[in-house]
Amino acid sequence: MQILSFVFVASLSCLSLTVDAVEVAKSVEKTFLSPFKGTFSQSKNIKPLKRPFRSTGNFVYWPNKGLLWHTQKPVNSLKLFANGGVYKIDSQGQLQKEAQLDNDFFLALFAGDKQKLAKFFTSKALQGETDEQASCLALTPLSDTMQSLFKQINLCMKEINVNSAQLKMIKASVLMPSKIVLIEAKGNNTEIQLRLSSEQISLKELAYFD
Repeated sequence: MQILSFVFVASLSCLSLTVDAVEVAKSVEKTFLSPFKGTFSQSKNIKPLKRPFRSTGNFVYWPNKGLLWHTQKPVNSLKLFANGGVYKIDSQGQLQKEAQLDNDFFLALFAGDKQKLAKFFTSKALQGETDEQASCLALTPLSDTMQSLFKQINLCMKEINVNSAQLKMIKASVLMPSKIVLIEAKGNNTEIQLRLSSEQISLKELAYFD
């Protein structure tokens, strides 16, 4: 009888450890999602100009940490949008904090976080997009400050699968913007197309997030 009791308790302990391991794995998956790299092309239409101003580059996004935005053409510019603020990175790799910008707004926009976006916008589904894999929203600014900058922002998101940087066995789904259209109050508009890249993230790029 004592042996059976011991086996039963041991079985419960193993079950508890298994449940705990699953919960830890879920927690790690949620907190330590892998960074991923992509490319972007940006086209800005300014009223007085006949042709749009175009720029291209790449980005590294690390959920819960920030966004490294590297404009390569026509000028080379590197910026980090992180929880602590917005930083310009000079040619020596030094971070210089820029004038106070609402990085929470930009990171929420890039992450497609509806709960955080609700602090800045009202939203509704955007119809008429040709890409069936993307989910698109029309965002209307709430504050006077945001309204003075943007009339509307159209945001299209896709779900992609990435591996955890910390635990290779864990896979997680994250949202990635495929298109962002900034419709300014002054009548100008900027369209940004984003694509996932197969290029590996360098150690130098990852170091900016530390």
